Amino acid sequence: MNRVELARSLHDAISRVRGVSRLGGGSGVMEVSTQYAYGRVAGVSVAGARVEAQVVVTELPVVAVAERVHKAAARVLRASGDDRPVRVVVTDIDINSLADAGRR
Repeated sequence: MNRVELARSLHDAISRVRGVSRLGGGSGVMEVSTQYAYGRVAGVSVAGARVEAQVVVTELPVVAVAERVHKAAARVLRASGDDRPVRVVVTDIDINSLADAGRR
């Protein structure tokens, strides 16, 4: 699997994690991404000695969501034969989603 395929697989897996609104930087945060010709995979960096994922969350506690993201990313990496560590950064909390959940 090349780096773009890996980044897309990570993005897809992380996007499906309960409590993740989206991948990428929050307000005022420098967003990481994997760049390639004619595009990029936002919120995931596969460059260097570790993989980084940036997420905006919709659930509390934030730590629980970050742990689920870490597990999802680690599964993708293991399946591709990649043993790099994963760093999860919660860049923002989607306050509107928290408010909506409180009304249910």
